[in-house]
Amino acid sequence: MKQEYIDGLGQVHLVKRKQSRRISVRYDPRGILKVSLPRRVSYQSALHYLVAHKKTIHSKICDLRKDQFARDLSGYSTRYHRIEMVREERKSLTYHINQGTIWVKIPAQMDIKSQQVQSTLRTAVEEALRMEAKNYLPQRLNELASQHNLSFNRLFIKKVQSLWGSCSSINNINLNIHLMRLPDHLIDYVLLHELCHTIYKNHSSYFWNHLQTLMNRDVKTLRAELNDYSPKLF
Repeated sequence: MKQEYIDGLGQVHLVKRKQSRRISVRYDPRGILKVSLPRRVSYQSALHYLVAHKKTIHSKICDLRKDQFARDLSGYSTRYHRIEMVREERKSLTYHINQGTIWVKIPAQMDIKSQQVQSTLRTAVEEALRMEAKNYLPQRLNELASQHNLSFNRLFIKKVQSLWGSCSSINNINLNIHLMRLPDHLIDYVLLHELCHTIYKNHSSYFWNHLQTLMNRDVKTLRAELNDYSPKLF
């Protein structure tokens, strides 16, 4: 991977991928352009492409930034928390989480669908998801590991942009807080998937066959169902 800064576009991550057939550009909500390119294409050629199409790419970035806040989260609920919006005569926008409720206090004249409010709602929802994940995932992972005679080293729970989970070479397991948005059977699928990686460090037929023996549903069906969800909130 190569990282560059391009004036007018900001931070750019260029990654060569075997499956890429052309240069493709994706905007990351953190403000980073992720560029995939075929292995035969040089990084310099990709940079020339970005500079040549800077105006068009910049326009699309602006549209995508607006779309990040197009979904109104005012009525959103997590597995164990619901959002309550409270309008008050106040100057600042705040939130706190207490006993299953995400309390969001909004200045009386502020538009609920504004970028500022929706950004705060995202932060609050992800904080609630983190709390839920730390309460639920360690217990469930240990239950599944014990049930299937599997073991892991350490567990880390974090917000990740593109993965539901991962397992390191020393059997540390990383789980995404956004797993809490999945139904129970898909959470179990991801957890068992990572536990299987403590034995098989690849996606060989041995890995998939072993995972299938642990699941009470068809693994291919579960994989397809998981693809209907995204690790990103929206």
